[in-house]
Amino acid sequence: MAAVLVVDDSETMRQLVRAMLEPEGYDVREAEDGVQGMAALHAAETPEVVLLDYRMPNMDGWEVLQQVVAEGAPLTAHQYIVITADVSTFPADYIELLREVSIRILPKPFTKEGLTSAVGQAIERLSAPPVVPVPAGSDSGHTS
Repeated sequence: MAAVLVVDDSETMRQLVRAMLEPEGYDVREAEDGVQGMAALHAAETPEVVLLDYRMPNMDGWEVLQQVVAEGAPLTAHQYIVITADVSTFPADYIELLREVSIRILPKPFTKEGLTSAVGQAIERLSAPPVVPVPAGSDSGHTS
């Protein structure tokens, strides 16, 4: 069963996400803010999908992602999806971080189909084999 961590200060939002995902077979865990979310990520035994609210008290989504990038593996092995109604207010450096680490954005309000599709795609990325870069200057088997 795929694990999903919902990091959101709104109990209503966490319950809504749980109600949408559990019937689809997902194991849903919750954290009320970024501090609890980081503790849950450190305790996770396997990579999981993290639905991360942008605006939260104590430690917001931006601060969580900055810490994830700073700490690196194994935190970067998780798949992060930022859930927000504030896409238009993202600072440029936050947008750059999202691009740099391939983080998806799920705008609020979202439908069950939109949520399950985004989580399903993240699960696929978690189970995909790692991409092995081709060394620069290597011959790919083509002859000139």
